Amino acid sequence: MPTFTPTPPAPPTTPEANPALSAPGLVAGTARALGVGADAASLYLQLLALARPTDAAVRRWNGWTAARHQAAQAELVAVGAVTAGRRARAGRTAFVLGEWLDAKAPHLPLEGCKLAAHLASASGKDVYAPFLRLLPPVPLHELFERAVREAQEAV
Repeated sequence: MPTFTPTPPAPPTTPEANPALSAPGLVAGTARALGVGADAASLYLQLLALARPTDAAVRRWNGWTAARHQAAQAELVAVGAVTAGRRARAGRTAFVLGEWLDAKAPHLPLEGCKLAAHLASASGKDVYAPFLRLLPPVPLHELFERAVREAQEAV
């Protein structure tokens, strides 16, 4: 029988939502693939995988100032990996390219490419998921890996 080790790759006192700590190898590979720095690669992974990567949450998870966050975002916009702007109820200013789903509360609006990774589907503004909110069904480092794999397959 296989042995399960419940130890996440990130140290226990840090948020696993920070891929620089929970998936450093993936951050390095993403940085190389996009031609950006580690901060921009971390932000890209968060935007690509997480259902609620609000600007405030990303800064809290990563321990970033607003200036550092804006610099990472500008780097991603410059290489065309994300688009910047404002969208109602999103709580953020950077978005992965693709379909936008203006989900009804309690969900925040999000990119349609995130639904499958969260075992969810949508019909119009309604989101159907196994939990009351869109929650990751796997540890976040696995969700980051899955999101990158799915993004590469979509190209």
